[in-house]
Amino acid sequence: MFYASYFAGMGLILPFFPVYLAGLGWADGMVGLFVGLLAFTKVLSPPLAGYLLDASRRGHAYITAFILASAVAIIMLPLATHALLLALLVFIFGLLWSAALPLTDGISLVAAEASLVDYGRLRVWGSIGFIVSSLAGGAWLAGAISIFPFALAALLALSAFAAAGFPVQAAVKPTDGTRQTFSPHFRRLLVTSFAMQASHGAYYGFFSLYLFAAGYNGWQIGLLWSLGVLAEIALMWRCSRPIQQAFPAYVLSICLLLAALRWLGTGWSESWLMLVCMQLLHAASFAAFHVSAVTWVKKLVPGHRQASAQGWYSASGFGLGTTLGVIACGWLADQVSYQSAFYVCAGIALFGLLASVRLPASAQMR
Repeated sequence: MFYASYFAGMGLILPFFPVYLAGLGWADGMVGLFVGLLAFTKVLSPPLAGYLLDASRRGHAYITAFILASAVAIIMLPLATHALLLALLVFIFGLLWSAALPLTDGISLVAAEASLVDYGRLRVWGSIGFIVSSLAGGAWLAGAISIFPFALAALLALSAFAAAGFPVQAAVKPTDGTRQTFSPHFRRLLVTSFAMQASHGAYYGFFSLYLFAAGYNGWQIGLLWSLGVLAEIALMWRCSRPIQQAFPAYVLSICLLLAALRWLGTGWSESWLMLVCMQLLHAASFAAFHVSAVTWVKKLVPGHRQASAQGWYSASGFGLGTTLGVIACGWLADQVSYQSAFYVCAGIALFGLLASVRLPASAQMR
């Protein structure tokens, strides 16, 4: 329930938050500023929330409180008539909302390690929720964008209700001789995550514009996006457990190679067949990579640092990597071409191999 409702909220935010802001009368430049501010919170919030949780172990209580407070912030958006007040509300919402997901991933992985659940089959409901809300939101909000904050708040309330039922984790205290700093392997994992998410910059920022310029219409573009998410769902549902058991030097390196192939093929040819094949590689560049990475964050970090480690993983990849990747690709697309941005993204993915090949390739992890 949490993953489905949380990512359903994301399925409203990504396509319709800019539309909502424009409907309030804000110019494009200000809309870009507010959206960028929301993205920036993904760099700050997860590590800070992780340190808080490591100090208390009251994960379900913090997640519930964060989500409910974010719902209050989003409902107050229509009341913000001044840019500074709106920016403050967006910033508060982003900090609280972004903190909940890595904390939930940490709890899910504890349950998966105890063989109570399969992480991939939990996480796949987020992908399903995202697709449903994106499609339903497009039909529902098209003529009534003013209800956006209330629809989002309703989904947040459902997420908070689900989080209230999460299991209570026992406190994990450091023992004598326990490593207090993150290991070199973990730091390499952060670099690998940053490279993978930065390599998605052209895709997340400009894939639709690239397709429009190539002559594709709206439903074709929507179908291509959906194919990527469907490939992600299929892999998480069928192959999650063996991916979690495999060593990251192999899984993450293969994912980075396939990501480089994906961006190279996307920029090289605008043909329908090529783009369909490249979209299916989303199963590797996102799904397999993420399942393996979050699993190994838990294995490479001491128990008393788990929440902050998941926060750093989220911040390095989905926060800093995505933000810088989109900004850099925007400059490349404007100054050169969309194709050049995808080619550079292929190079970024290959750069990530320098770190991924030095990750554990055997049971001897340190």
